[in-house]
Amino acid sequence: GFHLKASKKPDVVARLARGDVNMPDFDGFSIEKQVSEAQFEAAVYNLLRSEPDIRTSRLLYYRVPVQNPGSRLEIPKDLSGRRLFVFEKAEGENNLLLLDQLACMRAALFRYNPPVDFAAHYLHDRTFDFKPESLSMPVAPTRKFWMHVLESKIKATIRNEGDMIGWEDDQETVGPIAFAAKQSLLRAIPHIMPLESSNVSLYRLVLDHGDFGIHNTSITKDTNGEPLITSLYDWETGCIFPALLSDPLVAAGPVDLITDEDGRPSFTRLPKNPTPNNLETYAAWAHHYITKLYAEAPDYEIAIAAGKDVRYLWFALRDWHGGNSEEFFGGLGTWAEKRMKELNIVSII
Repeated sequence: GFHLKASKKPDVVARLARGDVNMPDFDGFSIEKQVSEAQFEAAVYNLLRSEPDIRTSRLLYYRVPVQNPGSRLEIPKDLSGRRLFVFEKAEGENNLLLLDQLACMRAALFRYNPPVDFAAHYLHDRTFDFKPESLSMPVAPTRKFWMHVLESKIKATIRNEGDMIGWEDDQETVGPIAFAAKQSLLRAIPHIMPLESSNVSLYRLVLDHGDFGIHNTSITKDTNGEPLITSLYDWETGCIFPALLSDPLVAAGPVDLITDEDGRPSFTRLPKNPTPNNLETYAAWAHHYITKLYAEAPDYEIAIAAGKDVRYLWFALRDWHGGNSEEFFGGLGTWAEKRMKELNIVSII
């Protein structure tokens, strides 16, 4: 995590990581992962500087963490072990609700086509675990390539019976239920991934922010006194997906505004004990945001609807953090067999 702190100069703001790799008993992300994330985030800021509709913060300087040699027994006396980003300070605070502008920014990001060389350099590294050490096909905006990505992820997640599955701390191995589910999922992939369309590019490469929301924007007021988003920051969880797997989620204060599996407005991450009035308000926010998003990027709605099945599988894999592998993958395997039956696909078990 990071915190924001304005410098003495009013036109500069610094983001300094809370975690310090030189602290005794440091148990955060490895320095290799932190360096990779910092380099990717810096590359995104530079990439999007000429995209005014996305409104990324203007990066002036960044520094990756430096791990000091030797044992770490004392609290460090400097900040070299923390990631640092310095930006041109965008006027404003980050505590106003601006659904229209957020929808416009999200649509602009969806429409943006990242350069192929940028995607080729970062796509594998930015794909969530679990994944193979490398991909055997060159990055391309095609159905064939993304079938390869999904197949490779499943094979890397569920190896052979008796192999480790999940994280080492889970102390789990691939059981017969998970292994059978692996076969079902691999058989299902060609049938749940829609064919490429001549009208909408479902497999076009899209740069996703990964933590899109009000908490990662700076906001001021325009000349009419209306709130205005001036910058979008914190790209450390950014990733590259095909259009049909792009996530429209926006964190909007107490809830996240999303779409359901059919692409209709919905919301999640409810606060405790919401009142009926709260729920009505959140539903209205979701409807407003998603309606505006689709108006600005009509292909977004088409991509979500076309990718219904593969989105279900992709986000299930993304949200699994290890543990209960037999139950979790058994459920996915059952889902895959059910969908193939509904699609009149003959399953050979």
